[in-house]
Amino acid sequence: MAADESLDFAALERLQLKQWVALSTAAKVDFFEEMIQLAYSSGALRPERLALRDQASPPTGNHHDQP
Repeated sequence: MAADESLDFAALERLQLKQWVALSTAAKVDFFEEMIQLAYSSGALRPERLALRDQASPPTGNHHDQP
């Protein structure tokens, strides 16, 4: 792609996907490990936080949701 070409969202998305596919497996593993470390250090992987996803979802407001 030429540098002066304007890119729309779809073109940028394709470019990003091509760049990701071109990364080595080692680079992808490094990225994944960094994301896990970030999630861990931010507290997103605390047991009580993970338990939130196991709770029942809130009612949708539909009258069929009532007990």
